Amino acid sequence: MDKLNERVQEIVNTFKDRLVDLEQIQGIPVLYFKKENILEIAAYLHKTPSLRGTLSLQWAVDLNPVKPVHRIYYLFSLESGGDWLILAVDLMEKDRLFPSITPKIQAAKWYEREIRDMVGLIPVGHPDLRRLVRHEHWPKGTHVLKKDFPWNTVLERKEGTYSYRHIEGEGVFEVPVGPIHAGIIEPGHFRFSVAGEPIMQLEIRLFWKHRGIEKVFENLSLINGVSLAEKVSGDTSFGHSLCYCQAVESLLSVEVPPRAEYLRTLFLELERLHNHIGDVGAICNDAAYALALAHCSQMKEQIMQLLDRLAGHRFLRGVNRVGGVAVDLDSSQLDGILAELAKIEEVFKDLTEILFVNASLIDRLETTGVLKEQTARDYGVLGVAGRASNINRDVRRDHPFAAYRHLSLKVPLYQYGDVRARVRVRVDEIHESLSIIRQVCRQIPKGPASIEIFSSAPAGKWALSAVEGWRGEILYFVMAGENGGIHRCKVRDPSFVNWPVLQYAALGNIIPDFPLINKSFNLSYAGNDL
Repeated sequence: MDKLNERVQEIVNTFKDRLVDLEQIQGIPVLYFKKENILEIAAYLHKTPSLRGTLSLQWAVDLNPVKPVHRIYYLFSLESGGDWLILAVDLMEKDRLFPSITPKIQAAKWYEREIRDMVGLIPVGHPDLRRLVRHEHWPKGTHVLKKDFPWNTVLERKEGTYSYRHIEGEGVFEVPVGPIHAGIIEPGHFRFSVAGEPIMQLEIRLFWKHRGIEKVFENLSLINGVSLAEKVSGDTSFGHSLCYCQAVESLLSVEVPPRAEYLRTLFLELERLHNHIGDVGAICNDAAYALALAHCSQMKEQIMQLLDRLAGHRFLRGVNRVGGVAVDLDSSQLDGILAELAKIEEVFKDLTEILFVNASLIDRLETTGVLKEQTARDYGVLGVAGRASNINRDVRRDHPFAAYRHLSLKVPLYQYGDVRARVRVRVDEIHESLSIIRQVCRQIPKGPASIEIFSSAPAGKWALSAVEGWRGEILYFVMAGENGGIHRCKVRDPSFVNWPVLQYAALGNIIPDFPLINKSFNLSYAGNDL
């Protein structure tokens, strides 16, 4: 076993009398405890100033039929995305109860509700055990990620009512919005409680388009799962497929060619670029500044047409494969990318100079939708929203993947947490993406863009992968099954982490400003609902 770093060794020494087992997987320490100790230890990781552990992921695995065990994993990032540490507890045979850590760590709230819905394990002491993923029309006892639940089951529809929270008092009334919206938008329900104009409470209900993604993964091979990963969230097809590929490559002990690492970095930054540019325009449009939307839409379209010419798909589907990439680029294509982006950069610079001196626009953005730093820390907020609230975290720097360890990267950071700060993060990241793409095109090595895969992984072996998508940190946990299949694939889009804090960013604002606040987060419904 590799030597543990000082902070992890401190944890081991502190709780050695309660430690059941210890192993390292991919260099990540995995500490096993009895379930009755997990709340104390998780709270210690989260509250100790020298650790400041952020709960990045919590998930459950049904190990049947190999073992009559349900295992719950807790992934912590120590000190704002630094060292990873995993805690694990086992529930033996028919034991379905485990202590909730939500009373001490708010970030666990949705994870534990999801585990209850999908695996049937009950977080004892959780403050809110309403259904999250399984809406009330699902039959009682339907837990689709249990191994004895057939993937092709057709569910009967049951009647049921969801209990929304209500604020009582004179002059308080509710404004329900959605889940069906007047536009091309995915389904989500937003219930506002107001007294006069300011929002007193916002309750968000999602998971209207649950597709059974994680269950479908269990019917695929490790190699063939890439195409499903591309469809988790359409606007992040490359980020999700890359994260999946990295997990499988780690499982199979495959070393991707250096040229493939650079090409993956290039395509990931191009995906980040067109999404960020599109968001800048859309946010301005929600503040009634349509000029920015027109220019940003044109630039976004230019990049997507460029992707179509380079890779045959506007959303880069079919580019990633286990072992590398299916698309190689020659020097003339790389030169063409630089020439195209130089034109876009010039237009974008001129546009942003106009944006940030427009008093009426800035008045709409400043102090609107403020997400306080402490709230962001409590919920483990990621990506653009996190960096706008002083959360200094970026996987490209903290856990370098692809070619990022060879490249120069600056992580933009703002502390005000309002819509303007989230726009500023995007603008800075656009310029940083342009810089990274230039570095890639200058430094890309010669050689193959992919390798053939002939190895396999033993059943039960697992790997964890992280990618900084354009919204934030994407995580994949992939456990190998029998005959090259997948036993369990846990997917976490950054939207799952960030959706719960939108209700705090909306408080004190007026309902007409909510579309602007919502767009400044621009979270994925599909990536959340799975």
